[in-house]
Amino acid sequence: MSASPNLPQSGAWTLETFQGQPELRQADDKPGTGVRADWKSLRLPDGVNSLRNQPLGRAVGKNIRTAVDATAGLGYDTFALALLGVEVLAWERDANVFALLSDALARAKSDDKLSAAAARIQIEYANAHTRLPTLRAKVGFSLPLFTAREFMLPDMILLDPMFGGDRGAAKPSKEIQALAATVGADADADALLDMAIAVATQRVIVKRSRLAPPLSGRAPDWTIQGKLLRFDVYRAGAL
Repeated sequence: MSASPNLPQSGAWTLETFQGQPELRQADDKPGTGVRADWKSLRLPDGVNSLRNQPLGRAVGKNIRTAVDATAGLGYDTFALALLGVEVLAWERDANVFALLSDALARAKSDDKLSAAAARIQIEYANAHTRLPTLRAKVGFSLPLFTAREFMLPDMILLDPMFGGDRGAAKPSKEIQALAATVGADADADALLDMAIAVATQRVIVKRSRLAPPLSGRAPDWTIQGKLLRFDVYRAGAL
């Protein structure tokens, strides 16, 4: 894991600490009520089978062993992939959000119920646009399935760019509001799709609002539809 970066404040949301845990808060938020990355909150009534039957699990399929979460955010999808048995390299380019992601991973590694999945995660403070072209170099990797390969190319890449509006709800969740204000719109996200398809060896998955147009206007090979979100799946095949 990369060393923690300097943590600038961003707009109406600021990075604060309460009882040793970082959170993004607005001025009128009481300490302890801010936005955190709490991977324990994932609801899995049937364990991993719950994930396999959800849209993300169906989009991933059964043969994916390594993945890059190129726009990790708070890391919920990163952790879900790890629970599915996938080794995940996760990148986040905003320093404040990366602080929450780092805290979530550290806490998961120290939790007996989460540590096995957490061991399959490596996070980096990085921008996917500059990091994707460097994946072939064996530098800075700690995940065994990645390092066992001739090239550091993942089976799958997940893209979850911030998009305009909300995700179908009457009011965006507090987490979405915080991320939108802190990270901002991913105006350069379209360029990531072609880059990801050129690097992944099996597929690229793009998480989208149910009614949002395809990323870069490129029709997916297939789509897994959820109630508020969908996952557009693109075939890849990097050598």
